[in-house]
Amino acid sequence: MTRKKQWSLGTKLALLGAPFMLLVLLSTAATLWVSWQLDGGAAAVNEAGRMSLSVGLAQSSEVVRQQVDEFEQSLSLLRTGDPERPLFVPWDDTVREKFNAVASDWSVHRARRQAGAS
Repeated sequence: MTRKKQWSLGTKLALLGAPFMLLVLLSTAATLWVSWQLDGGAAAVNEAGRMSLSVGLAQSSEVVRQQVDEFEQSLSLLRTGDPERPLFVPWDDTVREKFNAVASDWSVHRARRQAGAS
């Protein structure tokens, strides 16, 4: 008589649990990836909000000059990104078009401001 190989209880539990553990690891990795993307999106929104707030609150000419420089750095940061602080900007055609409109409006506003107009 041939005897069938019987698997131990530990082996059966490991075979049953392995797919679930793999599923848990994959869903954890997916959650971390999505969280990283959302964090980058929040950073992009914060950067854009900081730009508009900094220009709106300017008082003295030195503060204005500093905020103009910060605003231009922020525009550059949104355009090119920062590897140390990843920004998730969904660069589709609509977003790129609106970003270019903001950048061109800023150029016009900056030129008027430098010419002495309010």
